[in-house]
Amino acid sequence: MLGGPTLFKPQIKTLKSRRAMLDTLMRHLDMVRLSAAATAALLLGCTGLISGDPAGGAGNLTPEQQIAANKFKTDAYPIFSQICSACHGGTDQTIAFVQATSVEAMRTKLLGWDPQVVNLDAPESSRVLTKGAHSGPALDATQTSGILGWIQAEKDAAGSTSTTVEITTDKFNPLLCTGGVAGDVAGSEIDFVAQPLSSDLYVSDLYLKASTDGVYLEHPLFVSWPTQGNPIPDTIDRFFAVKMDLAAATTTPICPGPSCDHIGAGAAAFVGFPPQNQLSISFKVLDVYHPDTTPPPPPTGCGTMGFASFLTNVKPSLNTCMQMCHGGSNAGAKNALDMSGLASTTDNNTCLQVRSHVNFQTVAQSGVLLAPQPGSADTAHPFKLSTTSTPTIANFQTSLNTWITVEATEQ
Repeated sequence: MLGGPTLFKPQIKTLKSRRAMLDTLMRHLDMVRLSAAATAALLLGCTGLISGDPAGGAGNLTPEQQIAANKFKTDAYPIFSQICSACHGGTDQTIAFVQATSVEAMRTKLLGWDPQVVNLDAPESSRVLTKGAHSGPALDATQTSGILGWIQAEKDAAGSTSTTVEITTDKFNPLLCTGGVAGDVAGSEIDFVAQPLSSDLYVSDLYLKASTDGVYLEHPLFVSWPTQGNPIPDTIDRFFAVKMDLAAATTTPICPGPSCDHIGAGAAAFVGFPPQNQLSISFKVLDVYHPDTTPPPPPTGCGTMGFASFLTNVKPSLNTCMQMCHGGSNAGAKNALDMSGLASTTDNNTCLQVRSHVNFQTVAQSGVLLAPQPGSADTAHPFKLSTTSTPTIANFQTSLNTWITVEATEQ
């Protein structure tokens, strides 16, 4: 019931070799087709955020690097030590990004943690800032300002070494498709269906499709470009943990499949992305298929507690939506939010689909809450609940908010 979306796709360009990529600093990708002839030359891959040794060798920092080190010690380290160390200090090694025996060791670990929690390309999108309330508390304004100031200083310091390679697409205008299907151009590509959500942008059917060499990527970051002013990165950096490794495609890929899969949950509401703006996508890593890569981690959320709450609170409220549109009777609605598996009590895919439409930083701005709300910013959604509908709009939002509170602890 998210309506019949307008279909867009970026134009595709090709690059034939690693040398061509490095010559352009990867800026001339609208997506990249890595040709079979170039495979041998690409064994080292292309990785962003490549930093050289500090100028002058060990112990000799540039002025920018010294500022960053000082800001971490005075502004960021006390916050991480006092607020984050109880959970992230080593009790669970999968999230122990502040476990360290010294100030500098913690700084090094934070900057190098995988999946990335500090984003030097877009400091305000760093996961340490956008996490919000979870099993631990959200940062307050003063704490956020202190950590952001440190990350911005680290960005300046990384730039001062002049060794960073940026992997990013050109800015592109999403193009209206009046026929055919999204992604009918040869080469590895990112396809999506987009529609305006009042003053924001809603994206669904977000797929990565491999070429004849396959494709590997890490941490795609969507950026909106106004005609004037600074670019706007995804404010919650929702794909910070994404790693995708798709096998080579010998024919048009079937989605989903070995050579085509959703990026993240396959849908996203980009709050603060005016629909008329140009877009770009940057990557931490972009390369051909890695046959020896460890499979990516399972999606975050809809675990034991979250899925149980979903079944109890959300499933009854979504039955009408599923039956009318999102179960498959309306192809556009199903593409936007697939509820065809809602009846299952063991498959959490529908839970993950709905979760991808939740804005955990500003829950009231979540697409799944705005879509059926009368008078909301989502004017594209054709169906609205009311005070007399089944469920009522109040009951619908209460049931979803109950589940969202549980899900917030599983981020």
